[in-house]
Amino acid sequence: MNAEQFYDLIVVGAGPAGLTAGIIAAQNGLKTLILEKGTEPGPQPRGESFRSNPFLESLLGIEFFESKCFKSQGHSIYHSPGDQKRFKLYGEKPLYFFEWRDLIDRLLSKADSLDLEIRTNACVESLLFSPSGICSGVVYSDPSNKVMEVKGKAVFACDGHRSVIGKQAHVDYDQLICPMIKCRATIADFDIGKIPDLQFYLIGNGDLSLAPDFPQSVAYMFPVGGKKVELGLMLRMMHGPKMTKTVQMPDNELMLSVWNHLKTDYPGFSSYFDHAEIELEEPTGLSNAKMVDRFIPIPGVVLIGDAAGFIDPFGSSGLYSGMVMASNWVFLIKEMLQSIPSTLAPEAMVEELWSENNVDFLEKRFKSSSIYKKIKASYRLIGIFEWYVFKHLRTAKKINKRWNLISWMMQKT
Repeated sequence: MNAEQFYDLIVVGAGPAGLTAGIIAAQNGLKTLILEKGTEPGPQPRGESFRSNPFLESLLGIEFFESKCFKSQGHSIYHSPGDQKRFKLYGEKPLYFFEWRDLIDRLLSKADSLDLEIRTNACVESLLFSPSGICSGVVYSDPSNKVMEVKGKAVFACDGHRSVIGKQAHVDYDQLICPMIKCRATIADFDIGKIPDLQFYLIGNGDLSLAPDFPQSVAYMFPVGGKKVELGLMLRMMHGPKMTKTVQMPDNELMLSVWNHLKTDYPGFSSYFDHAEIELEEPTGLSNAKMVDRFIPIPGVVLIGDAAGFIDPFGSSGLYSGMVMASNWVFLIKEMLQSIPSTLAPEAMVEELWSENNVDFLEKRFKSSSIYKKIKASYRLIGIFEWYVFKHLRTAKKINKRWNLISWMMQKT
């Protein structure tokens, strides 16, 4: 192994949360390294959305929203099982849909102007520990499969819903993840202007004849711009594991079988696939069934965004919450480092930074933040909603019968 210099912050993963952490850290004078396992930051073609706010405008620039996004009024349409009934949830702010690639490129352009190091083809394999059990860095393999060590005062796990770092910290991601199908399509005869809103189709447990034990789920569609749309199917698993008599977890083969049925035969939803050209279609997951209990599972390691289940379960994506979380933790670490004598050796600073008292203090400080309170409240609200709709009512017949009450509940949340 090749020992390397000591960084203030090591970020694992160069997605939106990881790049945000790196940019904010570099802007605030923290020596930062980002390790990305891919050949370049950014995944396969896909779309996402934001509601504009001062944090994002400052980070990305207003021109990103003006030139790279498809703007809608931010409304959502909810469809009852079988598309028998609908209601519209009016958004308070516009919603901006965009290409993930454009977002990553914008963040990379910001990173290029900073003293921020990004290493691609860097596959993180394990953590480094001090004699006292505090994480002091990571071990990764480079493109030539050479095993490298890099040390740092803090490690941010920004590597997604199956985080390598999180797994080493014994996070049970099966409890956090809602399995899903993601699909990207170009629709030849689809007028985005006539359907500019998010579309959600509720599917109860037992509603699908080809898979009667299939969990409660939601199919969705939103426009990305032009003739491109994002579609998908997400299992809602907050209460699913407790419904052992009627719910069985599907494998990827069954997920795709159900998905193909929805594409061709499900009322309302299947119409989006008329003349569709599919660009991407794959089973994956999103960690928005629950949050982790502790964001510092090991002294020296902070779980960020998807790696922590820190996603607004009512939102269309987890990007904003993960990016704000990353920024908050950068400032918490910076503030703590400023309280430690700079004359100490880096190894001694690590021990001081991650003392038991400091770990508890950092957890409490983050849990007092507005973004944590917002996400916690969203989980509580969706828990009530999913219990009533998907566990208590459960079937299409009962959900449709109580649709007016469900609509009222959603308006109040």
